[in-house]
Order: sequence, then structure tokens, then C-alpha cells
Amino acid sequence: MAEKDRVSKTLESHNDVFADIVNVLLFDGQQIIRPEELSPAENDSQYKADGQIHSQERDVSKYWHNTNIKIYFGIENQSAADEMMPVRIISYDGASYRHQYKQRKSTDRSKLAPVITLVLYFGRSDWPYGKNLHSCLSIPPELMPYVNDYKMNFFSIKDMTPQQITKFCSDFRAVAELLHAYTNRERYVPTPQLLEYPDETIDMISVFTQGNDFRRQYNNIMQTESSKGGITMCDIYDSILREGIEEGKERGRAEGRGEGRLMTLVEFVKEGLITLADAARRVGMTEDAFIQKTGLDKQTTT
Repeated sequence: MAEKDRVSKTLESHNDVFADIVNVLLFDGQQIIRPEELSPAENDSQYKADGQIHSQERDVSKYWHNTNIKIYFGIENQSAADEMMPVRIISYDGASYRHQYKQRKSTDRSKLAPVITLVLYFGRSDWPYGKNLHSCLSIPPELMPYVNDYKMNFFSIKDMTPQQITKFCSDFRAVAELLHAYTNRERYVPTPQLLEYPDETIDMISVFTQGNDFRRQYNNIMQTESSKGGITMCDIYDSILREGIEEGKERGRAEGRGEGRLMTLVEFVKEGLITLADAARRVGMTEDAFIQKTGLDKQTTT
């Protein structure tokens, strides 16, 4: 979990990536927030409980300044569902308001900056819990009108539409495309755009998919002349597929039969790199025939 937090924070801390995420999720891709209008905001805060001082830290946060407005934006990344997430969000947001209040001079009559937190969920399963504060509480019906609610601004990578993902114009598009295909067991079609932060992007993809293929092929390509003009996810993905097919051919020759390529395709399906339908099509089989021939567990393909 700590590694996932680290790599996602590293990529999202770039102003252009942060602005891109907010623009797509809140403004349908309109370029409302510009990278040069963002500045770092405080991530750490403290609270007292059980007679002790505790610390809490947001994932990424920034102030948005333009000539007319100032807003505090935060991004929280979740790879696992947390029933108490709305409580965590209200705690983060409350701390941000408290920080502004403490910094405010007694003669200052200006309003505080609004605080908006986006929760990005990278899990492979549906979020099983509520997305508001009331869902975390046991409230007597007669008191319900008096208990203030607080909702999360919740976004699941798995549930985004392909049309929505194509509106990302930063390296986060490469992450969203691959993780969307990976979590939904769909065919992966990489974006041809050059990666601005390839190391951070590949780190995030590798950690969330729990695989080394993308990191290994990225390192291989970066050691060659072909990387001089930049690198794309197409370059890396094509290299992975070529290597897998060559390994399959070698395995097939060593075994004296055509099983090598089949087993390579099985591994691709298990890793979410291609769909079952794609694998079966490559060897001229139906999906059922492919499963019967390879012994692939159908549960891994759904």
C-alpha cells in the first residue's frame, strides 16, 4: 500500500498532471485549471485523540489561484475499499479549513478558500460501501434531519468510459487506459502520445498491476537509440508482445510441439494484457476451445 501511495503521489504532484485530472473529472476535459495557476498546499495536519497528538497526511494537494478565485484541491488515491473513507475525507477537509482559519489575521475580512477533495479508486472490484458520511453512522430516524451529511467526490478508474479517459491529455491518460483495461479484463489499446514523465508513469503502472513487464521493457528501450525521440506506451507494449511471442516460439521449438505460443497467450490473458477473445483469435480457436486446450481457469478471464 505504501508503494502505491508513493508512486501515485509522485506522478500526480506534477502541476500539469494534477490540473489534467481535475479538468477531466470536474469539468469534462475543459481546460479550466492551468498548471501555472497551481501552487503547493500543506499536506500534513495534526489532531488530538486519546490525549495524544496524531498526524494525518493527504496524498496530493494544491491551491488553484487565478485573478478571481482561490480553491484548495486535494486528491486521495485508493486501491482498496475503505468503509470509513467519508470520515477520513471530512477530517482532511476540516483540517484544511482549520489551517486557513489559523493563518487568517484578525483584521482580514476575506472568505476562506473552498476545499474540494477528489477520491480516485483504482480497485478491481466495485466500491461496496456508501460514499457519504451518513453511510458511516448509526443515526436514530428522529435525529436524521439534524446530523449534517458530507459526500465524497468519488471516481473509479474501472467505471470510467473510454470516451472520458481519452479526455486526459497528460501522462495520467496512459495510466488510466491501462488500469481500466486491466481491471475490466478488456483489450488494451495504448495511447500513442509521448510520455512526459515516463519513469513515474511506468512506476505507477507496474505497482498497480503488480507486474515487471512494463518496467523491464521500458528500461530495455531506454538503453537503445530508438528512445532518443521520446517513448510511448505503444513502444513499450509492442516490445512486450514481441518478446512474449518470441519466447513462445522458442518454447514451442524446445518442446517439439506448438504449445509454447499457447502458454504465452495464456500468460498474457492472466496478466490482463490481452483478452481471452484476442488470445483465441490469434490461434484460430473459439474461446471455449482455447480454455479446453490450455486448461485456463475461466475465473481469471472475468
